[in-house]
Amino acid sequence: MHTLNNTFWARMHGGATHFPFALLLLSVLFDHAGFWWRNEARRRELCVAGFYSLLLAAAAAPFAVLSGLALSKGILLGSGALRFHHLFIWPAFGLLIGLAVWRLAARERVSRRASGCYLVLATLAAAAMMGAGYWGGEMIIGK
Repeated sequence: MHTLNNTFWARMHGGATHFPFALLLLSVLFDHAGFWWRNEARRRELCVAGFYSLLLAAAAAPFAVLSGLALSKGILLGSGALRFHHLFIWPAFGLLIGLAVWRLAARERVSRRASGCYLVLATLAAAAMMGAGYWGGEMIIGK
């Protein structure tokens, strides 16, 4: 039963992590393109795509976190590769949720400078999520 339970949570976690990961990366790409695009109509379209990608990523992320916590039996930090995985994923998750809340509250009422700060934080969140993905892979491959 113990092995079945681990297999279930490993599959759930593996499936649940790819959706928010891909959507966050798409959001960052759309928002960067929208920030630099000169055509106002195209800029707005790209930013809308970034906005909805971010919201979907933030909505899906708790499933990845909960399945990961179940897989690690509630260990919030751990040791070895798990520790490195968590050192990347907790800041990434926090930034993702915080950025989604900020985007929902601010909508389009932000200055170019605030948009630039947002892009820096979103890029950091994506980089942290990539680091978490790397260490998650090390846990699987290293076995």
